[in-house]
Amino acid sequence: MRQHNIFPECNVDTNLVGHILGGYAKHKSCCNEVVKAVNGSDEFAIGIIDADKRPATMDAGFVKYEQPEGIDGKNEHLTMFVHRDGKRYMFTVKPAMDRFIMDAAINQQVDLLLAGFSDTLEGFKKDTKRIQASDDPKLRNLFLLISGYPELQRFRCTLKYLMAKLYDAEPAVARKFFDGELTRDDLSVLN
Repeated sequence: MRQHNIFPECNVDTNLVGHILGGYAKHKSCCNEVVKAVNGSDEFAIGIIDADKRPATMDAGFVKYEQPEGIDGKNEHLTMFVHRDGKRYMFTVKPAMDRFIMDAAINQQVDLLLAGFSDTLEGFKKDTKRIQASDDPKLRNLFLLISGYPELQRFRCTLKYLMAKLYDAEPAVARKFFDGELTRDDLSVLN
């Protein structure tokens, strides 16, 4: 399987990226390691980190994408940063990926207990913080159950677009996927 130049911070992030794209991501153990890897990359690279209270220091070339007012695809958990070089992207998840996934499950009316998880955030974190979360098939099943969550769909499309185009990815097009202006149907047209 292919290894992608995507650097997720957490084990559950690594599993989600593998689920979305197939293949493997280059897992890092903390947000500082992710930011260091992406900041120092001369290649196309994507980082995915939690929006910690003390954020890691991104390269000065990263610019936060401010979503326009009134768009349908307003992201509650995700923020996208695009580097001025056009070949590096960073996504922050607020407050963290486990909360994002749990909120998606609630939104999609998934019974977490039936899916094999605790229905409390603290209990859910016990599963998502384990090392085994990076390839846990039970989490993969949960990702299928929450696949209709709009913010997850926009994230999926943005990642798929970026990985399909790599150096030819246009930040303006990535933003349209991130906003939901472009959808999964548009991915096949752009390839």
